[in-house]
Parts: sequence; structure tokens; C-alpha cells
Amino acid sequence: MIVSAKQLIACSPLLILSLTVIIIILFISYNRNHFCTFLCSVIGLLLSFFSICIVKTIVPINVTMLFHIDKYSLLYISMVLLSSIITCIFAYSWLENSFYNRNEFYLLLLLSTIGCISLIISNHMSVFFIGMELMSLPVLGLISYAHFERNALEAAIKYMILSCSISVLALFGIALIYSITGSLTFSSLIYELVTSISHPDSILLCGLGLIIFAFSFKLSIFPFHIWTPDVYKGTSSTVLMYVSTATKIAVFSLFFKIFIFLISFHVEFFRIMLEIMICASVIFGNFMAVFQTDIKRFLGYSSISQFGYLLTSLLISNDFNFSLEVVGIYLVGYLLSNIGMFGLMSIMSILKKDLKFDTITFYRGLFWNNPLLASIITIILFSLSGIPSTLGFVGKFYLLSLIVKENLWMLGIILLIGSIIGIYAYLKIVVYLYLEPLDSNNSKNVVLDFFGKLCMFILFLIAILLLLLGIFPNLIIGIISNSEPLLF
Repeated sequence: MIVSAKQLIACSPLLILSLTVIIIILFISYNRNHFCTFLCSVIGLLLSFFSICIVKTIVPINVTMLFHIDKYSLLYISMVLLSSIITCIFAYSWLENSFYNRNEFYLLLLLSTIGCISLIISNHMSVFFIGMELMSLPVLGLISYAHFERNALEAAIKYMILSCSISVLALFGIALIYSITGSLTFSSLIYELVTSISHPDSILLCGLGLIIFAFSFKLSIFPFHIWTPDVYKGTSSTVLMYVSTATKIAVFSLFFKIFIFLISFHVEFFRIMLEIMICASVIFGNFMAVFQTDIKRFLGYSSISQFGYLLTSLLISNDFNFSLEVVGIYLVGYLLSNIGMFGLMSIMSILKKDLKFDTITFYRGLFWNNPLLASIITIILFSLSGIPSTLGFVGKFYLLSLIVKENLWMLGIILLIGSIIGIYAYLKIVVYLYLEPLDSNNSKNVVLDFFGKLCMFILFLIAILLLLLGIFPNLIIGIISNSEPLLF
């Protein structure tokens, strides 16, 4: 099989990251220098990120039968790379102060990023499975990296059990689909659905159902959210910055590809199943978030509700471009907000090493000690809750427009109730920021080094972007609307 130069250019983000991994392995074997490994990782990720500008000029394109790359998949890839770059920057100070073996962290992060990108552009079920495993196995190492911290190994074991369950479901689903279609390409799956639209094969639907269950586990959709808050609680903030954004964005991109066709072909069973998962995820996630005292568990339940909202974008009946626009805007807001929130927790762990920074009460009165950090947290929480003048509000407004357009009034009422509960949960933390501080929180701050100040600047920039894109949403809408529809 001959691969043309254009196809190699289209795969340049993957090839650059693969080369970076090889260079880092050689660095580690020759001389374990933390700064060199960090610098090489960031440069490789940046080169991969900027190579998207070149790839954009030659897409859409198929790279053999394994990959399909279009402008919308490039949008997802850019989100994943942005998450990886910022995670590397925040991880430097954390690793420098806490670990002896620091270099392997970047190796695991890059391998997982390669898996995410492979998953996003996959056009073949073998690539889908390999990409998902390549994404998940390094994450297991990242979660257990801080093995000396409380609950870290518990979180790693629970994540491993979930990953094994997902792999079994996905493999069995792929086998069932192959038994009907005789092929592992997504195009053959779509063709089979089109030709049997009136009476789709029950084995085919069962296989699709198992794959959707696997995706739901990865996205922590109700009722597949088991242990998600526990995994969040036992994972370090720096690792969660990547796990809660890059991996979920990659999984959702492929989930969207498969499910949008099922809805467009009016497979009623999947539509009903989707509506039930949306309602349950939004109500359960927001309701349980109200009662949390640990901020990581709070954000774990928040992620359940956030992807519950996002699933609503799959219910559109004909205007797929609008659905793609909804997904893009909502995911950009989710990406910035989660990076900002976990980045803030990472900064607080450096500033006040002697205090338990992952409890909500720790942030009581933060405004009176550090107004800048309190303001950044306020903007991020406003965006997550969908308060006007933030990017999160634009995403929620698009979802409301979709609900009205599709006349999903009952679903809209349930989502409204869930949103009211969610706003109460988020504002509860915001109120804590401006109360009178506790005496135990008045310990002296540690002076930030260069990387600490760089992280603070990134957080400030994220808060500005959430406000700027919320006030002037056309800046992001224009970029997303120019992306082409997904094609297999």
C-alpha cells in the first residue's frame, strides 16, 4: 500500500509526537535531565499544534482506510494538544518539588496524547480500539504517579477495572458488528444501517449498543458513572487537568460520529436511550454536586452533568452543521473551564503546602487573601454554571436553541430543573470565596518561581478568554462554523 506525501503531511501531528516520544526515550536513557525532557515535550507538542495549520489546507483526506481527517477533527485535535501543552507547563513545578523519577511523566502524557489523536481521526474499528487503549493505559500510569498520596492507588485500581470493562464491551461490540458487516470500517457500518433502515439487524444494534456503553463509561454518563468521583478524588490536580479534558474530548468526538448517524436514521431505540441518559446525567450530576465537600469529587459529579448537557447536541434531526457548532462551542468552554479549575488547585497546592487544598472550605475567604485567584475561580464557576457574559452561557444558549428547534419541551424542562440545581451548587462555592476567612487558612504563601508565575499568567488568560468569548462569541463561532461536517 502506497502512502502519498499529502497523506504523510496530513498525519504530521501524529508523526511529530511519535518522533518526540523516541527522542525523549533516548534523552532518558542517556541523561535524566528534567528540564530537557520538559522542553523537548513542549516543543514537540507545539510543533504538532502548529502543523495543524498546514494540514488544514489539504483536508478532508483519507489516509489509507484507517484514518479520516477533516477540519472538524482538526478542531478536536487542537483542543487535545492545548490541554497537553498546558498540563506539561503546570506539571513542571509539581514534579520538580515532589518526585525523583520525573521524566517518565512526560513520556506517558505524550503516548496518551497520540492515542487521543488516533481516536479522533480513526476510520476503522481496529484503530478505534488501539487508540482507546493507547489513550487509557498511560493515563493509568499518570493517575498512580503520585502513589505516595492518599487514595492515589485506589483511584488507579478503580480506573484500571473500568478500563478493562470498557475494553471487553468494545471488543465484543466490534465482533458482533463484524459478524454482520464483514468489515471493520465505519463506512461499512453506515452502509449496513442505510440498507437495512426499516428493519435493522438486531445483532448489529446489539454491537452498537455495547460500543455506546463503552463510550458512556469513558464519558461518565449516568448510569455508567460508577467510581468517577472516586477516581477524581484520588488523582492529582495536574493529571486531572489532562484526564478530564483531552481524553473525554477525544472519546466524545468518535461517539458523536457514530451516534449522529443512528439518530439521523431514526433508530428510535437509541434516541429514547439517549434522552434517558441525558436527563439522568444532568439531574444526578448536579444534585450530587450540591452535597460534596471535596472539590475534586464536586468536579467529578460536575463532569457527569456537563456531558449530559452535551449529549443533547445529538438529538438534532437534520441540521448537522448546527449540531457540530453546538458541540464545538460547548467543548471549548468545557476545556477552558476545567483546565482553569484544576490549574488553580495545582497552584494552591504550591502556594500553601501545609493545608488541605482539595476541600471546599479551604477556599473560604480566598478573596481577602488573594483577590486575583478568587476572581479567576469566580469566572470559571460562572462559566461552568452558564451565567451570562461567559462562554459557558453561550454553550448553554446554543443547547436551548437546539431544544426549541427540535420541540423537545419535556427534555428542556428537565434540563432547566437540573441547571437550577447546578447553579446553586456552583454559587455555593462562589459564596465561600467572599466569606470571612478561617484562621487556619491564613498561613504564609510560598513565593512562586518562574514556572509558577507562568501558570498564574495562563490562568489569568483563561479567565479573560472565558469572558471575552462570552461577550463576543462570534470570535469562536466563526472558527467553528468554518469547519466542515464530519465524513467517514
